[in-house]
Amino acid sequence: MKTIFTTLAMLFALVSGNVWADRGDQYVLGKLGVMSVKTDNADALGSIGVLYGYGLTPEITVESELNLGWFGGEYKQKSAHGNYRIWTVAGYGVYRKLIGDATYLKGKLGVLYENVTRTVVENEDQVSKGFGLAGGIGAGTRIADALTFEAEITGIDKDIVFFSLGLHYAFK
Repeated sequence: MKTIFTTLAMLFALVSGNVWADRGDQYVLGKLGVMSVKTDNADALGSIGVLYGYGLTPEITVESELNLGWFGGEYKQKSAHGNYRIWTVAGYGVYRKLIGDATYLKGKLGVLYENVTRTVVENEDQVSKGFGLAGGIGAGTRIADALTFEAEITGIDKDIVFFSLGLHYAFK
């Protein structure tokens, strides 16, 4: 199922890019962030991500997103210690509300595939993976003609929250 979801997201990005490039309705976002894991008293997990957006209207977009949480995430318990590694692939419907000429608020809701690996030093790795609903809120502001700065909070599941900062590049 993961392969099918990833393949469809990539095909969508490739096909829609050719159709909408002349209108400036597509963008790429590079993001850095921190994933907060609320179990096992885990440290923050540093993450890097990339997002492709496709504008249906000026307010409504579809986004596909990949995030890799690979830096940090250590935990200690009485019986075990180790670290977390998390990667996600998601597709979101996004609504943006303009506030002024260059600033917006955003809300998103979509389907997310997550793979959470908990490395246990004394035992084998424990892997949890699957699909679920995810959503988030954020705000952004245009800093140049084709560049936008964005801050966002995304609920990945009941135990993982992703805080991120990113730069959009809009194709014109």
